Amino acid sequence: MANSRSATAGGAMEARRAFLWQAMTGIGTLNLGSILQLQAEAGSAPSRPDTSLIFLWQDGGPSHCETFDPKPNAPAEYRGELSGIRTALVGVQFSEILPRLARLADKLAIVRSLHQPYSGHPDGSRYFLTGYVDADATGASAHPDLGAVIHRLRSGRQDAMPGYVAMGPYAAGLHRGGPAYLGTAYKPFVATGDPAQPDFRVDHFRPHPANSGNRLQDRRRLLASFDTMPGLDIAGQTEAQGRFRQRSLEMLTSPRATAAFDLRREPRRVRERYGLHTAGQQALLARRLVEAGVSVVAVRFSPDGRGDADRSGVGWDDHAVHGNIFTVMKRRGPQFDQAVSALVEDLGQRGLDRNVLLVVVGEFGRSPRISYANGETFNTGHGPGREHWGAAGCALVYGGGMPMGQVIGATNRLGEYPTTRAVQPQDLLATIYRFLGINHEHQFLNHAGRPISLLPFGTPISELIG
Repeated sequence: MANSRSATAGGAMEARRAFLWQAMTGIGTLNLGSILQLQAEAGSAPSRPDTSLIFLWQDGGPSHCETFDPKPNAPAEYRGELSGIRTALVGVQFSEILPRLARLADKLAIVRSLHQPYSGHPDGSRYFLTGYVDADATGASAHPDLGAVIHRLRSGRQDAMPGYVAMGPYAAGLHRGGPAYLGTAYKPFVATGDPAQPDFRVDHFRPHPANSGNRLQDRRRLLASFDTMPGLDIAGQTEAQGRFRQRSLEMLTSPRATAAFDLRREPRRVRERYGLHTAGQQALLARRLVEAGVSVVAVRFSPDGRGDADRSGVGWDDHAVHGNIFTVMKRRGPQFDQAVSALVEDLGQRGLDRNVLLVVVGEFGRSPRISYANGETFNTGHGPGREHWGAAGCALVYGGGMPMGQVIGATNRLGEYPTTRAVQPQDLLATIYRFLGINHEHQFLNHAGRPISLLPFGTPISELIG
C-alpha cells in the first residue's frame, strides 16, 4: 500500500510540475528528466554559433523527373509530358516548370543521386529525417529528427528567439519525426496558420489584454513556488529551470520576436517577389526568422497541395489516383519556382548566403515509369502519376558558404538509380550538422541511459564542404 501511495504521489507531483511549466510558458511543457539527462553530455556546444538552417521539406516525395533530373531522351512511358529546359550550367537541364531556378543553377548545388532503401512514407521519412528507421510503440520516431537535434545542441544560442520553428499544414514539427528521447522541450515552436492570409498572426505573439502584466506576474509567482517544490533540488535542475524560464519569459515579451513573425513589416514589393501564396510567404517568413537568429526553420513545403486538392501537407505524393501529375506540376511548379528562387536571391542579396544553409528535399523521388490507376476511381482522376521510389531522388542545396554551381551525382538514363556518386540521407544530414558546427558522431543518452550516435553512419558530402 505504501508503494501504491508513493507512486500516486509521484504521479501527482509530475503532473503538477507539467502544469506549472505549461502555465509559465503557455507554449508547452518541459520534460525535466530529458534536460537533466542531457546535461551530462559532453561536446554539445557548436563551433559555428551564428549559422542557421532553412529546411523546406517536400513531404510526400517529389518527382525528380519533373524537377531537377528530367530525362528528355527517355522513352515516352518514362519521359512524361514535361520538357527539359537549359539552365545556367552548361549541359544541365531542369524541368520546364522551373525557369527561374534554371537561371540560378550556377548559384545552386543539386544532388541528383540521393537514394535510400525505403519507399514507404513512415519508414522513408524517419530514415531521412533522423538517419534511423526505428519507431516506438506509438509509431513515432524512436530517434530525434534533425530539427530537434539542432535545437538541443544549440539551446544556449538564442536570446529571446525560439531555436526551432516549424511551419506548414498541421505542422507540429517535421512530419514523422519528433524529439524522441530528447523530450518535449525540444519540440519546435509552431507557427500555425497560413502566412499568405491578411489576418495571419502567431498566437503566442498576439497583443495581450490590458491585464497581460498581471498574467506575467502570476507566471512568475508560479515559478517561485515551482523552484521550492520538494524533490526538485537535485544537481543541475535549478539551473535548467532558470534558463528555460528566462527564455520563455523573454519570448513572451520580446519586441524582437514579435517583429520577426510580422510579415506586414515587409515591403509589398518583397512580398510580391516571393509570391502572395502560401509557399511564397512561408519562404519569406523563414528568411525573416533566420535573420532574427532562429537556428532552424522547418517547413512542410507543399505548394498548391496534391492533385486531389488534399491539404494534409503530404503535397508531393503524386500517385496516379491523385490526378494527372503533369497537370498538377504545371500548377504547382510556378509557385515552387517563384518562392524558392526569391529566397535564394534574397539570401544572397542580404549577405546571408554564408551563414544560412537552405536545403529543399523530400523523403524520396517518384517511380521513373509512369503509372495509371487502372480504372480505379478516387477523387479527381486516374493518372498518369508516379509512385514512391526510394532508389532515386534529388535535393537542392544553397548557401552555407559551400561551393555552388554544381550537380552532384547522376542517375541512369531512365532515372531509376544512381550511377555515379551515390548519396544517402545520412550523408546530407552529416553535411548539415557539419555546417552548423555539430559533430555528426556526437552521442546522446536515450531513456535507458544508453549512448546513441547522432547518425548510424554517413559522412559530409565532400563536394559541398570544399
